[in-house]
Amino acid sequence: MKSLLVLILAAFFALPAFAVTSSAEFLQNGFGAKSAGLGNGYGVVVSDPSAVYWNPAGLAQIYTEKRTTQTVEAPKGADKPAGDDEEFNKLLDDQNAAGSKESKTVEITERGMQTQLNASASYLSNGRLMYFGAAGMTIGNGGIGVGYGGSRIGSISTYDASGTATGSNSYLSHVAYVGYGWGAGPLRLGISGFGVREDLAGGAVNGAGVNLGAQLAVLPPLLSVAADIKNLAAIQSRTGAGFKEMGKLDTLFSFSMQIQAPPPNSNFKLIIGFTANLDKPAGDGVKLNMGMAYGFNKYMYAMLGLNGSKPAIGLGVNIGKTFQMAVSANRDFLGREFQYFGELNFAF
Repeated sequence: MKSLLVLILAAFFALPAFAVTSSAEFLQNGFGAKSAGLGNGYGVVVSDPSAVYWNPAGLAQIYTEKRTTQTVEAPKGADKPAGDDEEFNKLLDDQNAAGSKESKTVEITERGMQTQLNASASYLSNGRLMYFGAAGMTIGNGGIGVGYGGSRIGSISTYDASGTATGSNSYLSHVAYVGYGWGAGPLRLGISGFGVREDLAGGAVNGAGVNLGAQLAVLPPLLSVAADIKNLAAIQSRTGAGFKEMGKLDTLFSFSMQIQAPPPNSNFKLIIGFTANLDKPAGDGVKLNMGMAYGFNKYMYAMLGLNGSKPAIGLGVNIGKTFQMAVSANRDFLGREFQYFGELNFAF
């Protein structure tokens, strides 16, 4: 994994520093209601198939816990009587040394197979639509995931040189993901690859890239941290005349930390982090990602978030570990319009 990371980073930074030829807005905003409700501080908590975008290490959390009982043999023990009884102590030591055994039943926890389906849709400002669907399943000590999503900008009016309306156009963007997350103990690592296409006015943009991520349970379940890097990608723009230009997507680095209150207030979680645009440090700079989640009971929780200057609010429902639903809303960057998000997740 370390060698792969070094090779990817070396190839990425060896790319010429061409201007970005694709907005790829949907790759920078992300998908889903839970992420929006938590201010995009989602890389540390994501544990469903949308992890192929947010942090592929989260794919390693797609599993069930199987608890089985097993009978094992252990040396017999006996309570010593009060006082000093040397003969009894010697007899007990001899019995244990001789290998006398007794049977005991212990409980063992193992990883079990699980499949999850995730779907989300968003209605953004200016009539933009964003959608995403993904599936994931347990593979060994990790999980694999695939996803497809994109955005649609519709009803943009066009005019000729004289100012006469010539109709309206819709612009589409598409992305497909495949990823794998692996976990051992408190550490999880992941990698996902994606291909992207945008249909723009007079041409198209095609590209491919890689996302890398890690999650670490520092003091489970009280403290966890995560880091990920998104859009290690190159793209090619093509106009109707066949002109081609190479470029790259904006690369995003995110860090997030989850703090869970200890009992009896363990239904409260705080997420703090940031996202840095590595290609536009002077423009976009570093955005604060902050979220809070409070569980009213085992079925319902509320979210408050802040993504840069965008506040968000959300509500989630869990029916066991089988069905999860979330809705959220935030303001656009200009603070003029509300944006709405919905998400469903099924596990079986």
